[in-house]
Amino acid sequence: MKYIIDTDPGVDDAIAIMLGIQNNLDVIGFTLASGNIPAYKSEKNLKIIQEFLGTNIKMYKGKKENKCNHETAEYAHGKDGLGYAVFNDNMSRKTFSMKRAEDFIISASKKYKDDLTIICLGPLTNLASAIKKDPKLVNRLKHVVIMGTTYDPDNKNPYLEFNVNVDPSAAKYVLSAPFSDIRLVTHEVGVKSFVEKDYVLNLRNSNKLLSRFVGLISEKYIEFSYEHYNTIGLGTPDPTTIASIIDDSIVTFSPCNVEVISRGNEKGECHISLCDDSNIKVATDFDLEKFRKLFKKTFN
Repeated sequence: MKYIIDTDPGVDDAIAIMLGIQNNLDVIGFTLASGNIPAYKSEKNLKIIQEFLGTNIKMYKGKKENKCNHETAEYAHGKDGLGYAVFNDNMSRKTFSMKRAEDFIISASKKYKDDLTIICLGPLTNLASAIKKDPKLVNRLKHVVIMGTTYDPDNKNPYLEFNVNVDPSAAKYVLSAPFSDIRLVTHEVGVKSFVEKDYVLNLRNSNKLLSRFVGLISEKYIEFSYEHYNTIGLGTPDPTTIASIIDDSIVTFSPCNVEVISRGNEKGECHISLCDDSNIKVATDFDLEKFRKLFKKTFN
């Protein structure tokens, strides 16, 4: 299987990308979304991530518009999007392709068809744009994995999950499209699947460069996880999404119906209910210990 990672890096995006590459996901390209931080910072961060990985996977810029009902998320990811870490603008000479993200998604779907999965770690603007440009895309690209939406059967009042709320129209468009297989890893699962604080911060003393990088960029996000969710550790929405692909026993999915509100006073809300059969499946359970084992095997 080939993979496209659509991302807005971001601390947890960065760790998710590294988790996937280190566990041999065959990533053929990165498409850049606008969400966690301004697009020009995400561009720099994706280059830096590839420098630490030692990879040269092609990168494609998406639309820079940000339609969210609130600001970007430097409060979680830090001023430049990689926690407290600051990197020189000239650290990497890697360059982005002239082809736009939506065009790359379309061309890759024609080449690989059902041997392609797109993993969306940020707002769904790029995928929605690709579908609008080529409606037949949904017949070729079968598999879509999304970090986003919210599902808690005990909470009848959905909150505004960040990735959906950045571009509700795109989320509604993608989740209404007749893809054969859409999988949603919800924000709730991402918050609960945290890695212990001491373990993550101790990675800064690792003998492995990549592990030290993870420890370095994580401190700010650990503070955010505690302040917002009382989690003593690193919340991992995007790494958990990648982990669900690496090992399909880590996250359990159930068929569901999804309604995204894209206008009016409830704009950005996402309502999910379980059903007997659907092309969309939502994460309803996960194995925390299996996830942590994978994380620690990768970063030590």
